[in-house]
Amino acid sequence: MKVMSETMELLKTAMAYAGAVGQVQGFIAFVKNNPDAYSHEQLLDELFKLNGAINDKLAAVEVEAEQ
Repeated sequence: MKVMSETMELLKTAMAYAGAVGQVQGFIAFVKNNPDAYSHEQLLDELFKLNGAINDKLAAVEVEAEQ
């Protein structure tokens, strides 16, 4: 039973990381298709927001896995 719960935790972590990669890829695709959508300053702000959101989500998954 312990192996099953550890496997599920690893799966949750892997899915969280895959989601993070998908968010970054989606943002990059949007910027490539709409190069004038953001100024350089706005682009950096959006990247920092995305990075912060991803870090928060991954940290929450890690904390949940440790419990």
